[in-house]
Amino acid sequence: MKILRTLSLLVPLLFLWLALPAQAADDELLGINDIALPFDNPEALELGKQRFGEKCGGFCHGSGGKGGRGPCLICNRFKHGGRASDLVRNIGQGIAGTPMGAFGEVFSREEIVAVVAYLRVEQKKKLSAEQ
Repeated sequence: MKILRTLSLLVPLLFLWLALPAQAADDELLGINDIALPFDNPEALELGKQRFGEKCGGFCHGSGGKGGRGPCLICNRFKHGGRASDLVRNIGQGIAGTPMGAFGEVFSREEIVAVVAYLRVEQKKKLSAEQ
């Protein structure tokens, strides 16, 4: 009887776990956008795209954050935290022991948040194209 009760609890969890990759595109569900990002502000998204292109794209993280010398920023694989607040911190403060420098004195917080929003939009485009 105890085994049946345990199985009755584990089977739904197994199905939920198997369904998670399909829900990965819903970053709100996963809680990765833990700070407000300006998704509804086209000017902010354009600012993020421009700032990313100026300092981050091309040589380091590639066009649209797809990866270059540095890692892909739209592939949802982050060694130093994938929440929006982690990305803001990593861009602003840099990452010790890596080539990722600090841009907190180059970009304002608003600009850094705009870069993160731009990357999230690019990430959603990538996920949509893969489905």
